[in-house]
Amino acid sequence: MTGFTVRDGRLWRDGERFVAVGVDYHPSGAGCRIWTDWDPAAIERDLREIADAGFSVVRFFVFWRDFEPEPGRLLPEALARLRHTVECAASAGLACVVSLFTIWMNGQLLDPAWRHGRSLFLDADMLARQEEFAAAVGRELRGTTALLAIDLGDEIGNVSPDPAPSAADVAAWHHRLATVLRRELPGVLVTQANDVSGVLGQSVFGPANSAALDMISVHGFPTWSPGSIESTTAYKATSLAPFLVRFAAAYGVPFVDELGAYGVDEEVAAHYLRAAAASSLANGAAGVLAWCWQDIASVDEPYSRHPSERFVGLRHLDGTAKPALTALRKVAGAARELSDVRRGRARIALYVPERTRAGGASYLDPEPGTLATFYAHLLLKRAHLDADIVSGDLDGYRLVVCPSATMLTMTDLERLRRHLDSGGFLFCSMGDRLHGFPGEDIAGARLVDFSLLPDGKTGFRWDADAWPVDWDAGRAPAVTVRTTTGTCLGRFGDGTPALVLNEVGEGRVLFCAAPFERQLDRPGRLTSGNAEHLYRRVAELAGIPADVDCADPDVEIVPDGTDRPRRAAVINHGTAPARVDLAWRAGRRHVRVPVSVGAKDWCVVDRPAPAG
Repeated sequence: MTGFTVRDGRLWRDGERFVAVGVDYHPSGAGCRIWTDWDPAAIERDLREIADAGFSVVRFFVFWRDFEPEPGRLLPEALARLRHTVECAASAGLACVVSLFTIWMNGQLLDPAWRHGRSLFLDADMLARQEEFAAAVGRELRGTTALLAIDLGDEIGNVSPDPAPSAADVAAWHHRLATVLRRELPGVLVTQANDVSGVLGQSVFGPANSAALDMISVHGFPTWSPGSIESTTAYKATSLAPFLVRFAAAYGVPFVDELGAYGVDEEVAAHYLRAAAASSLANGAAGVLAWCWQDIASVDEPYSRHPSERFVGLRHLDGTAKPALTALRKVAGAARELSDVRRGRARIALYVPERTRAGGASYLDPEPGTLATFYAHLLLKRAHLDADIVSGDLDGYRLVVCPSATMLTMTDLERLRRHLDSGGFLFCSMGDRLHGFPGEDIAGARLVDFSLLPDGKTGFRWDADAWPVDWDAGRAPAVTVRTTTGTCLGRFGDGTPALVLNEVGEGRVLFCAAPFERQLDRPGRLTSGNAEHLYRRVAELAGIPADVDCADPDVEIVPDGTDRPRRAAVINHGTAPARVDLAWRAGRRHVRVPVSVGAKDWCVVDRPAPAG
């Protein structure tokens, strides 16, 4: 047994709560040649210094080609070096995440020479070779005490894109290798690390396809993310990793095993890491690992091709600390406090339809819709409305948000109908008129026609409130609907319905005839138009005010999830210090607490005791 388990969405070690905060690691001198340019003294020194900095976990990478230079010929000395590294980490007080089939690194394939482009997921011989290698590594690591998890392969979807594996192929690959590892290392946790395309893209590697894994690992790099992230200091940038955490939590236990900033100065990198890491833990991540420990002196591959990859460490080449190291140490010092904030379940569900990430298999299918999920998450955060991202049944939630729907299957419609029949409230916006329209019975309206000339529909009003609509950004033609059983609450400029309130069963629906969330995907658009106020009004209509509120939408509030929150994490995603009054709901009244939070900084606040 390894001593690590996952339970109730959290990580445990020998029965005690464990929150992983640490670093990804290559030795500076050897870089990716850690196993061939072997320097155990340097590795032992680094591991001690990582532990002395206050971190609990180190992740390192097994370059398959260095362990198996020819098919079936495993190098005993390489396996022994791996075990020695894990034992050295244990001696330093660190747990290890071992990334097993490391081939893709820093934008380059470091391939076994004998693979010859064969698919890791479809070729029978390559599958057999992987099973044998996984078994050998498992046998080598038996009896070690520092093994937190085995990562099947870092961003391994980049290794064999052609022919592309199906979701079923990847699921089978996960199950096959996880079975081998668990046989050799009983109780070992298994994960697989993916880039952002596993959520905000069409990759078949990602949370929705991770049933065989114990944890779901995500990478938070705004530089390579869709979603019109304006800069590393933008609100959306430091909100990205926490969103990935919440999305992964819909399918399993989330773990951020790479987090960092590229192409920025040291202060910007520190600000990014401080806010993103703290928010990730507060939003439910089992751990956060920063990329990476130290700048790289090596100029061998992959650094010969991508020299900029050498300078994203928490320490300079000479070992002196960068500001990002101080930022991560602050998070590590309060990791348990941050992680324990998120305990309960929200009253609001942000629903992910079952084919949200399916992509277009034919001309009949719309494009994936997870960008809409991202923007809906951000709108809820900016309105200080706590929500769970949910991919399955909606039992127990009072408000369900289904944003810019592009594909609703019968399963989705049945779930939404059950929610309404039980007395719930649904907000559903339409991203595709053919496949994302929930039907007249739910919407309370009938489709009339579409138009590529959106004159008269470039915005809508609800009483005194108005919001613009960019149909091009929403990647949909303008749509006209006519109310049937519903009541028009908001109209486009041409007078046609934009918001329709309908009674269904014991519940109610507010249907929006525009891709409201997805049309926010333009630089600056999210934060310039008070878009979150629509969500505030929806929540008010559903009878769900924010449990803890403030006037600044750039300030994230993560309440503890109980019916009467007693504490909250407060993260300032803005670029200037914020001074806000936290308003804690107490019936119809609010108890206010002044809070000051630095730019891209955070704190944890307790609810004030009742007066008297």
